[in-house]
Amino acid sequence: MRVKIAGTGKCLPGTDLPGRIVTNEEMVGLLLAHKAVKPGANRPWSPDELTPQKIVDLVGIRERRWVADSVNTSDLAIFAAERALADAGIGWQDVGILAIGSSTPEALFPSTACMVLNKAIKGEIAAGRLFEQDARGFLRIPAFDLLAACTSGLYAIDLVRKHLLTETGSRYGLALGAEVLSRLLDFSDTNADLWGDGAAAVVLERADGPSGIVCTVMGTDSLSIDAAYSVGHDTRRHESPDPPNILIKGHDIQKFVLRIIPELIARTIEKANAAPDRTRSYRIEDIDLFICHQANARIFEFPSKKLGIPLEKFYVNVDRRGNCSSTSVLLALREAVEEGRLRKGSLAILLSFGGGLTWGSMLVEW
Repeated sequence: MRVKIAGTGKCLPGTDLPGRIVTNEEMVGLLLAHKAVKPGANRPWSPDELTPQKIVDLVGIRERRWVADSVNTSDLAIFAAERALADAGIGWQDVGILAIGSSTPEALFPSTACMVLNKAIKGEIAAGRLFEQDARGFLRIPAFDLLAACTSGLYAIDLVRKHLLTETGSRYGLALGAEVLSRLLDFSDTNADLWGDGAAAVVLERADGPSGIVCTVMGTDSLSIDAAYSVGHDTRRHESPDPPNILIKGHDIQKFVLRIIPELIARTIEKANAAPDRTRSYRIEDIDLFICHQANARIFEFPSKKLGIPLEKFYVNVDRRGNCSSTSVLLALREAVEEGRLRKGSLAILLSFGGGLTWGSMLVEW
C-alpha cells in the first residue's frame, strides 16, 4: 500500500487573491532607494551596476508575487487547499489530517493550520453544506504547522503520508506550503530580490497500486545552523529591535546545495531499490522530472553535469515565482502538472533544502 498525490492546488497573489507582480524593474528601484550593499564590495550598488538584467544574470529571477496588505498566510493556504480538494474530487469532510509548512506562519499560535480549519468550517456553513449547530463536531482532525525552512513543504507531505499509512481511519490528508516572505524583507540587503509569496497544496490518498510515494529521505545538518536564518521575528531578548530580514550566507548555501542535490538524488534511488515491497527497479535515467526547490535558476547545472541528467529534466519556475521557501516545491509540482509534464506512470523526484540546514526528497510514481 502506498500514499499517492490525488490532487494539487496553488494560490498566487495578484491572480487568485489581492497582490501584485513585482518586476525586476521595481525591485531595482527598491534596492537602490535603500542603498542595498553590493556583496563583496562593502558599499551600495550604483545604478549602472544593479539593473533588472543583472538580477536575471545572478539568480535567474525576472519577477515574483507579493501579497496585498489585506492578505495573510491562512488566506493563501485555504485558497490553495480548496483548489487541491477540488482537483482530487473530494471535500473538507473527507480530510483526516492537515499539515502546513511555513517559514512565515500567521502567528506563533494558534497554528496557521487551525486558522485554515476555522475558515473552512465557516465556509461550509456559509455555503449551506454544514449546519451551525453541527460545526463543533466537524473537522476535529490533527492540524498543525511545521518549520524546516524551505524544506517545510516536503516535511509536511512526509508526515501526512506516514499518518495515513498508520491511521487506517484516515484515507485522505492535506499538506501545504504557504508563505508571505515579502513581510520579512530588508531592502538594504540585496538578497531581498529572491523572495516571493504564495501557497500550494497536495491532497494525499492512501491507495493500493503502484502509483504513489515510493520512498522519502529527510535529514539535517545543524552544524551549519547560521547559514540561513531570520531576524526581527523571534522571542529572544534584544537591547534594541532588529529590523525583519532573511539573512543567508550565499557562499555557504551554494556549497551545501551543490553537494546535497546529487547526494539526495543518489540516496533516494538507492533507498527505493532497497524497499522490500518494490515492484520494479529504479535508475536515475528512468526519472522523468526532477522538481527541486527553486532557490535560483543556476543551481541545476552542476547536478545535471555530475549525474548526466539532461538539464531539461529539471523543472524551473523560479524565473516567474522567485524563491517561495516552503511553497516552492509544491508550487513547482502544481505548475508541472498544469503544463502536462507528469502523466500516469511518470517518475518524479521532489527535492528541497533550506535553513537549519534541512533537506528532503521523495520518489513519486505518478
